[in-house]
Amino acid sequence: MDYVQLKSEFVNDPKGYGYAQAWSSGQDWKLAELINQVRDTIKITRDTVSTYEIFDAIVPDEWDVLTATEKSRIQLILSMGQVSLKGANTRAALSKAFGAGTTTRSNLIAMMTRPGSRAEELFGAGVVVTWDDIAMARRA
Repeated sequence: MDYVQLKSEFVNDPKGYGYAQAWSSGQDWKLAELINQVRDTIKITRDTVSTYEIFDAIVPDEWDVLTATEKSRIQLILSMGQVSLKGANTRAALSKAFGAGTTTRSNLIAMMTRPGSRAEELFGAGVVVTWDDIAMARRA
């Protein structure tokens, strides 16, 4: 973890999360609570999804109008069990199969992310800032 960046986050509060009081009063627990809070406004790319989630995102009427090639591509993806969303090809295939403005395309794109914390936004998916990290940032 970049402790200089973490300290800057708390001192400058670029997103306006209200760190100042907790920083100045030494309430590291409160800082950890604020930076680790999951927020709907922060989107984190999901690593994997189950194929049932992809299947549930598909609107039957929109499936019916797909070309044979696109149906085959989606069926191949659905045969995997779990699908990694880290690959550009997979993300592109899911986004491209259904036309712009379709509900299915919107569902698939929305499925690729999840709400996240400011800690994850700054330092990566799954990262949690601890009191020890904050103590290190204070000394940075």
